[in-house]
Formats: sequence, structure tokens, C-alpha cells
Amino acid sequence: MATSLASQLQAIKSVVAGAPDPIKRPQTRPSVLFAPKEAADIDLRTILPIALSGLEVLVDLDERFRSYKDTLFSEISLDLDREKMVPKENEKLNGSIHSFLRLLSGHLQLPAALKTLEYLIRRYQVHVYNIDELVLCALPYHDTHAFVRIMQLMDFSDLIIFLLPLAKCCRNGKWSFLEGVKSSGAPPPRNVLVQQCIRDKGLLETLCNYASPTKDFQHSRPVICFCTAMIVESLGAIPKLDTETVQRVLGFVFNGLNPAMKGDRDHKAGALMVVGLLASRATLAPKLMQNLIFFVARLAQHDASESVDLPWLRVMIMAMISLVQSFAAMRLLVPTFIHV
Repeated sequence: MATSLASQLQAIKSVVAGAPDPIKRPQTRPSVLFAPKEAADIDLRTILPIALSGLEVLVDLDERFRSYKDTLFSEISLDLDREKMVPKENEKLNGSIHSFLRLLSGHLQLPAALKTLEYLIRRYQVHVYNIDELVLCALPYHDTHAFVRIMQLMDFSDLIIFLLPLAKCCRNGKWSFLEGVKSSGAPPPRNVLVQQCIRDKGLLETLCNYASPTKDFQHSRPVICFCTAMIVESLGAIPKLDTETVQRVLGFVFNGLNPAMKGDRDHKAGALMVVGLLASRATLAPKLMQNLIFFVARLAQHDASESVDLPWLRVMIMAMISLVQSFAAMRLLVPTFIHV
């Protein structure tokens, strides 16, 4: 009996020792505004007004931010726990977080943006559950210390784990090249990102998809310019543009040239730059070449009907001339086509 009693006491001690102390606070907390130890002493109710003040600044810049005041940054959100949500609730929450981070990406250089991000990190743990979206949001600002600080909050381990009920969170190796940023604390130069796009065509495609306009959303200039530069520099540095590489960038091109997507001038210019590279460096199938010529011509007709901007029309005409010349040369030389 004594032995049994001792075993029970030992079991109780083990449970008590392993149970979290609800009163004891963590020594550090993840933060983009405060030092980790300082952040540990700041509760969520203190952070929400900070985030709302940042949100007001963002609303003045872009009215699309206003709707998030009653969702992601509402008083009700203080009591949310996404780890206890059912899958449908998490899916809805993720959709709201994704759309906000895409919108935030155009303004992440502002202190106001970091104030809102602080709340997303503390309340929704976006640095754990929304790694892809958070990295893409911050990537256009890769040369800033804010980018480094955000990267240092995340785990890029090549693992797949289950963190939410019936919701899979994938931590894959796509961003593992950023581990060096976490340890060195130095912002990565753009050529490092370009070289990674050359090594990993999946990353190149991810940037193409991220920057592509849709009927419901268009990125702001900083994001478009960054992604366009990454795509153009990567395509220019790849020794040979094969079928796989061409396929990965076509979505960016056709969406940018499609008037129905309502992309702005930056989207269109980026798509035309890629068209020029493809025409000069890749051997494209006749059908693809005809489609590209048609899309550029249709865009020129559409834009000319809305306003007479001669320099811009000249850019589109030059793109068509480049395509036609490349098409004519291919028909004369009869090479082996890339079928896309």
C-alpha cells in the first residue's frame, strides 16, 4: 500500500509540474514593435488600441482597410482563440487574414502598418499559421530591418505538422533560404532573392501569382514593381528559358494584359516587359505567339479608346513589333518550338 501511495503522489507531482501556471507570464513574446522581454509585459488589450491607431492611418491611405476594423481588429477578437475554432471558422479567419496581408503589403514600410501587424502576430499568431502570406507581404521590403525582424519570428523548418483541429499547417522548405537572415540579422540583397528564383522555379511562380491582378484585387505599386523586377531579372539571368519556366510566368503576363482584370499601368508595363524578354530569349510555339500578339493588340485598342497617351501606346506597339519579328524569324528558321 505504501508503494502504491508513493506512486500516486509521484504521479500527482508530475502532473502539477507539467501543468502551465495560469498566473505566470512568459518571459518573452514575439513582436515587431517591442523587444521580446518588453513585449511579455504588454497585454493584448494594450496592443489593440495601438493597432487601431495604425489602422486609422491606413484607412486614410486606402479605404479598403476600413472593413477590417469590425472583423480582425474588433473588440470581440480579444476573446478569440483560433486553436479552438472549428475548421470552417478557421477557413473564414484565414481568408480575412490573407486579404488583409495582401493589402498591407503595399504599405509595410509605414510604422502604422507594423502596429496592425503587431496585433495579428499576438492575437492570431500569423507568424505561425500564415507563414506564406506573411513572407510575401514582407518580401518587397527585404532590404529593411523590419523585414529581418519579421523573419526572425518564423520557423522555416522543412516539416509538416498539425497545429489546428483538422487544419494542416505546412512548414516547407520554400523559405528555408531565409534562415540565414534570422541568424545574421542582415537584410538580404535582391540578388540573393533572384538567385533563389533561378534555383527554385516554384518561388518564381509564387511571385508571379502573387503580383498578378484579379477582378477583385490589384496590388499597389511597391509590390508590383518589386515582383516585376524579380521576374525580369530572374528570366534575364536564366541561361535558357525552357518550357517549364515559360509556363510559370504566363499567368502574370496574360492577367496583366487582360483589360477585364482592371490592372493598372504598373501591371500592364510589367507584363509587357516580360513579353519582350520571352520574345527575344525564348522559342515559343506559334499558337502562344499569336495569343500574345492578340492580347497586346487588344490592350492597345482598349487603352487607346480610354485616353490618347502616345508614349504608352508606343510601348505597346514596340512590344507587338518585337513579337511579330520573333514570329517571322521562327517561321523562316523553322526551329524546334517550345510547346506551351
